[in-house]
Amino acid sequence: MRYLKLTLAYDGTNFAGWQWQPTQRTVQGHLEAAIREITDEETRVTSSGRTDAGVHAIGQVVSWATRSKHSTDVLLRGLNATTPRDMAIQQVEEAREGFHAIRDAISKRYRYLLYDDPIRDVFARHYVWQLWQRLNVDAMREATQSLLGEHDFKSYET
Repeated sequence: MRYLKLTLAYDGTNFAGWQWQPTQRTVQGHLEAAIREITDEETRVTSSGRTDAGVHAIGQVVSWATRSKHSTDVLLRGLNATTPRDMAIQQVEEAREGFHAIRDAISKRYRYLLYDDPIRDVFARHYVWQLWQRLNVDAMREATQSLLGEHDFKSYET
């Protein structure tokens, strides 16, 4: 059995989120279907995190175990040829035995984009949160002062 690490990006606009759902278009559903087509194996992949409907990912890490003899290059090309155009497999790598995308994650980064203008940006509309008035940057700077220093965020862990 081989353990593989896959890194992918996707535009979540037309996905019902990461997690497989029987009647919905999901990232996991399309990825598992592509793996099945290339390796002829039924598999469940594990991602480092699950995104909600409409949420995008730039470097989502996925793990899965396979008996496939295909090289990582062949898998990379095959998956990119088989998945929809709003997904891109960036890398497929050999991983150590037992590699698990959740348990072995060492960090995650989330980025939220705000667009504060009364005129909407039609090209960025799927990637930013539109605010219809300008942000008060001075007030935001003042409010963030309470966030400086050491804090216990254990309650945010899952």
